[in-house]
Amino acid sequence: MVKARRSRKPPSRKRYDEAHRVRSVRLDKEYDERLDKLLTALGLSFSDFMRAHIRNDEAMIEKRVEMLASRQIDPSVEHRLRCIEDLVQQIFTVSVDTDEYPPYCPHCENQELFQAEGRETESSLAHPVVFTWKCPGCGFFVDTYKRIDPKSIKWIDPDSGKYINKPRTSARHRPKKRKRG
Repeated sequence: MVKARRSRKPPSRKRYDEAHRVRSVRLDKEYDERLDKLLTALGLSFSDFMRAHIRNDEAMIEKRVEMLASRQIDPSVEHRLRCIEDLVQQIFTVSVDTDEYPPYCPHCENQELFQAEGRETESSLAHPVVFTWKCPGCGFFVDTYKRIDPKSIKWIDPDSGKYINKPRTSARHRPKKRKRG
């Protein structure tokens, strides 16, 4: 009968080996020399070098996961925003009396938006021109779902329906002349 060999390692060494596994790598001569030079220049042991790279790679993976997750979230948010912008544009085009209740710029204080016309960039129509409202102060305009090209926007005179260089301010918002006396 054959006797089983007893391990001569003390229990503390067994626990250390279980907690610190040994991994080996086989490199050709060129890469082995390059690795030695790199470790000498960095002043790191091979295990410290591996730990640093693992931490960097984990951070890079986390950033990549966040970036991919944000890409998956953003299109739905952008889609909803585009739908809301298009709805606002339709409401002002069709159902709101803009003479009585003119739209105001969300960026400029008490600046009225004026009627303009622009070309939709993602439209499949032969004449993709739509009405919109634009701020003469900051250039903000009410966009549509199919995106209006900002360079194509032209002001429209509400009385004649022709293109104009600059919109007139409404009588409601013109500064009143003060009487001196």
